[in-house]
Amino acid sequence: MTSAGNEMNNHLECLNAELAALKWSFEIPPEPIPEDKISEMVESDVIVLGEGMSGLCTALSCVEEGLKTTIVTASSRPVGRGGSVFAVYSKVMERLGYPKFDPTDFFLEEFAASSFQVDQRKWYTFYNNSEKSMNWLVDMLEADGVKVVLENGNVDDPHSPTMQPIGTHAFMDDKTTFAGAGINIALKTLEKNFLERGGNIVYKMRGRQLVKDPATGRILGVIAEDETGRYIKYLARKAVVLATGDFSANRDMMAKYCPAFAKFFDGGSGDYNVGFHEKGLFGGEGHRMALWAGAAWQKTFPNAPLIQGSRLGANMPYGGHRGLRLNRDGERFMNEDANAPYSVYAILNQPESKAFAIWGTNYAYDIQWFAHGSTRGSAPTPPEKVIEKWEAEVEKGNLIKGDTIEEVAERLGLPPEKVLSETERYNAMCRAGVDTDFYKKPKYLQEIRQAPFYGGSIADRRFFSVLGGPRTNHLMQICDESDKPLGGLYAAGTLIGDMFANCYNFRIAGHNYGVCLTLGYVTGKYIAQHE
Repeated sequence: MTSAGNEMNNHLECLNAELAALKWSFEIPPEPIPEDKISEMVESDVIVLGEGMSGLCTALSCVEEGLKTTIVTASSRPVGRGGSVFAVYSKVMERLGYPKFDPTDFFLEEFAASSFQVDQRKWYTFYNNSEKSMNWLVDMLEADGVKVVLENGNVDDPHSPTMQPIGTHAFMDDKTTFAGAGINIALKTLEKNFLERGGNIVYKMRGRQLVKDPATGRILGVIAEDETGRYIKYLARKAVVLATGDFSANRDMMAKYCPAFAKFFDGGSGDYNVGFHEKGLFGGEGHRMALWAGAAWQKTFPNAPLIQGSRLGANMPYGGHRGLRLNRDGERFMNEDANAPYSVYAILNQPESKAFAIWGTNYAYDIQWFAHGSTRGSAPTPPEKVIEKWEAEVEKGNLIKGDTIEEVAERLGLPPEKVLSETERYNAMCRAGVDTDFYKKPKYLQEIRQAPFYGGSIADRRFFSVLGGPRTNHLMQICDESDKPLGGLYAAGTLIGDMFANCYNFRIAGHNYGVCLTLGYVTGKYIAQHE
């Protein structure tokens, strides 16, 4: 079949059955790299491609079991973004008196939110092993003088879509004061321990093709290319682990596997050293190598984007504005009991994908406020400090301030009369304690009554990554179309297929990094025992 990649990407509005049946360019394997082009061969028990959280945890877990392990990475250092890492329990939680997270109802709610498309075996493997994995990491970090804290999350009713379970761990040193931004602290410690235990790291080396046994189909290693164009074959006696990150910077892969959000991911730089970055990270090199070697794609469609919505006027660390939300036409359009990622979906469906929030000064006093990046157990932000933050946003031009609701509406470009009527209706329901339009919980019905009034756009959305990839069983083995492992090939971290669906909703803050830690740790032990 011929390639339809560029044609389909440029003309998706003309997509038909004939075009859809063609292969995309990224699905077509390149010609094998000739043996006479390979300048060196290196052998290890395990080859891990990528040096992020999942790659390091898998590699260190392997080397602890006595396996000769080599990390081959396109970066020149460990790479991480953010720093929230979830575990269901840990010695940190025990010290602070918090209980172990009970998944009984919560996981079922998350499965329902994902239309039961996710692989539940992976979720419960995570649950059953995350305490041990987190304690493993905590011991290493505390030995290095790193402070491990619990990050503040959303406290809400148990079945609210905004509620977050306790267990989001964060790492802090004398230079880090924002909980949830310290992943590179953990990576530094993981790398140090890996090297001290005899691990080997090869930087600035990009994986190009997997080495496959023509008789059995088993993956034997990888051919990688350095900055000078020199090819080196890395052979693995036991396993190759793909921990190469996402495919959000690959326009064709996004168009096929995450089409509704492909247009938003347009900022990939190709830099594997990039830290906190939006609109596209990596090019899916590991995903493509797996496909070329015979792997199937995950069963869940589309792949889940990792996105975050506006926190403007949000009183919860991972929340969105919980008061009155209006669309471009000044109409209320949703139950506001939704966190920021879920809110993105609702707002994208509004006219021109625009939405706004309007509130009064009293909002600072009517509910409690907790800052994003604070530690669990810290005191609420005083109302006066909340108002100071609003005033700072006014100075930046992110918020409008006015003496009347009509003034705020007009300056936001909304129809003042419609906004006033919607506000009056909303206020009446707040006073009555019953939302007869969208049935929001009474405790979140705060009247908009005290001047000055504030308003701003809440249509801001941040696109960080896309999750999933090759079909992966509950042992993290990459599988073919018949759901049979290729043999010798494993997935780690973001690349694991069928772990998330619909969207990464942040209801478990730090879930993705928790998966990188726990399933990486578990995979290393499994390889040592079974390969």
